[in-house]
Amino acid sequence: MDSEKIRSRARDYGIDLIGNMPTANSPVTSLVVSRGKQQQTVTAVAVSPLTLTELEHILPLPVKGPVVALSSRVTPRNADALRNIGVNFIDEAGNGYLSLGDTLIDVRGRTPDSATGLRKPAKSASLFTEKRSQVILAVISWPDLLAARLQDLARAAGASVSFTQKTLVALESANFLDRFGPRDHGSLRNIDSLIDGWAAAFTSGLGSRENTRAFRGTFDPSRLSPDGPPLYLSGEAVAPWIARNITWTIYADGIPRDAAQAGRWARDDESPTLFLREKFWTEPVPARTRESARLREAPPLLVYADLLASGDSREREAAQRLRNDNARLRAH
Repeated sequence: MDSEKIRSRARDYGIDLIGNMPTANSPVTSLVVSRGKQQQTVTAVAVSPLTLTELEHILPLPVKGPVVALSSRVTPRNADALRNIGVNFIDEAGNGYLSLGDTLIDVRGRTPDSATGLRKPAKSASLFTEKRSQVILAVISWPDLLAARLQDLARAAGASVSFTQKTLVALESANFLDRFGPRDHGSLRNIDSLIDGWAAAFTSGLGSRENTRAFRGTFDPSRLSPDGPPLYLSGEAVAPWIARNITWTIYADGIPRDAAQAGRWARDDESPTLFLREKFWTEPVPARTRESARLREAPPLLVYADLLASGDSREREAAQRLRNDNARLRAH
């Protein structure tokens, strides 16, 4: 295995592998994976040939923390097996799968002969920016829009038509969307990995502190004015497996004044009970309503990400149940 060639392939993807690369004589080392300002320490393993059997012979799984397997070559079949159990890998030809932080890279079909012509997949490395995440949410939540006019998808995502088109190209490049033939609602690929990457980027993007107004107070749906703008609930407030929610996560167009006044909302970043974010999407079909016509449920992907981001064990369990029960949040 040529360690420096693999380090070079990683750089093609905007990734730096910092530290001593593993070798046949020292097959397990610790590396720092760096992209931009983000860094993460991983266990690096040199495995040739790269199969699950050989990997577990060197490094029995599971291992605490992320693993990156490095090899001279990984076959498509073995690559799929590694993806399925969440093991990252890169080979000398540039085939690779890296799901770390807000980075998701998934490159397939490279051969040693094609490696010299390897393009930098900058679009893949930055696939989950805030604006692109809006388009991805629309594609996952309403996949029928892939067969509709591009303007309809852009409207649902809250993005421009040109930006929406560029995001679809990025999804194609990252192997999440079929390249050829007319698009339809079945043209999404690798949905599980796409959702994993989207949710991992949520807390530093759409769900970041900068995009969240935190309040202390109460929220009583029965005290909402019937003719105000809709409010979209997310997180534990719409998880049926949580008997009594402690916090409220709300998406709305600005601060709902009637709710804020009735619940005596006050800004509080230390111990908030309410989290308010701007609603950016426009659903093509009516969202599910709750106690009043104004009170609706956010798209399941947002609910899933909000539950995961809480850090609470009850909510993380509810997130997994939501994903298992909702057809939009799992591969078919």
